[in-house]
Amino acid sequence: MRLHKRITAGVLCASFSSCFMLMPVAAAVANPYEWDGEGKLYSDRIYYINESISVNGSFDLPESSSMTVKSGASIVIPNGSALSVSGKLYIENGASLIIGGRLVTAENSSLAVEGVLAASALSYLETNGAVLFSDTSGVRLGGTADIAYLFSYGSIDISGDTTLNGGIINGGFAITADGDVINTGLLVLGGDCRYSLDGSFVNSEGGSVDDNRKLYSQEAILPENIALYTTDTPLKGIDVSWAQGDMVDWERVAAFGIDFVMMRSSRGRLSDEYPMKPDSSFHRNMTGAAQNGIPAGIYHYSYAETVDEARDEARFVLSLIEGYDVSYPIVFDIEDNWYIENGYTKETLTAMTAAFCDEIRDAGYMPMIYSYASFLNSYLDMDALSDYPVWVAHVNTDSPAYSRPYFIWQYSWEGSVDGIDGDVDLDYCYVDFVSYMARFGLNRQ
Repeated sequence: MRLHKRITAGVLCASFSSCFMLMPVAAAVANPYEWDGEGKLYSDRIYYINESISVNGSFDLPESSSMTVKSGASIVIPNGSALSVSGKLYIENGASLIIGGRLVTAENSSLAVEGVLAASALSYLETNGAVLFSDTSGVRLGGTADIAYLFSYGSIDISGDTTLNGGIINGGFAITADGDVINTGLLVLGGDCRYSLDGSFVNSEGGSVDDNRKLYSQEAILPENIALYTTDTPLKGIDVSWAQGDMVDWERVAAFGIDFVMMRSSRGRLSDEYPMKPDSSFHRNMTGAAQNGIPAGIYHYSYAETVDEARDEARFVLSLIEGYDVSYPIVFDIEDNWYIENGYTKETLTAMTAAFCDEIRDAGYMPMIYSYASFLNSYLDMDALSDYPVWVAHVNTDSPAYSRPYFIWQYSWEGSVDGIDGDVDLDYCYVDFVSYMARFGLNRQ
């Protein structure tokens, strides 16, 4: 972690600790107040919940008061009820906070959970003060949540719509298939964080992740890890081939504001008379882009008919890129209608795709799958290919008809770019792959 981030984290932790210094301890108060979930909550009081209660109505815990749910007890906020916390709310180890309705905490409040916090699909959780989930906690968020100043050392499972405004996570962090997480602040993943993604994670409004986990190159190609580095301000790119001719003016392309380019390196074997071959403009384009500081990735148009041929195509691509600086993924372009016309099964197409990607991965490069949205949806088993990132093509639409994570979107086939005569494909990329490759030592960076 960089020095300024260490300082930031230290200040946040110090501020957080001060919020909980006055949390009640059983021995300190002989006769704490009890609450049944129905009466008014008063200022300057310490409340203990010693048995299971249900909140009936809408209540506010004042800033000068605190509430502790004791081990073995629980507090339930059912749908239609609400608890607003301006003071301190503490859930002991062995206690539970069950949210079916609304829980909102104020800016100067604090919420500490050592036990269980479970929020149902219809719940709403909003925290504006300090939040601590200790190493004994188990948190399950199934509804809508907006969480600020999060410090988590236990386990969090998210299956609803959650906004994280930064914080520190050093325990379990699982986003399930129905989970949708947006991060808008600096989210620090500690060295002991156990992160898994089956749903969606994106950084938005300047959000970022400082990932201090120990990852190796083969783990770094996984979409769940790449997703931590997404941004809602996409990089602008193009993809080019022989179709753009021999006279691309890369200096003008760079001046036009193109952030990256995906180069067609080659195509597969058509027949014995037409073997695999490089794209006729590949070497010229790679040199021109490099000389003008435009980062490049590679795509190969496949005509493989078997798994072995797909592996051969990958090895051919690797031989072509030797000596070049490739800072974006190496892509298996599988889209040709010939596969559909000749009755190729989803199983075979999936196996060929995996074979190509595995060869690229094993050589230390990041593989990627490209096709149009309907091909990905209908002709490839994307569950079986979930370890590989995706570049999806879908033009003339506000967003591609592909519900899984993707990191590059080809959104036009009729773009106009200074320095290129005629139409060129236009792309958005949601990850700074140059930094990502360098961060994890991929593509021999």
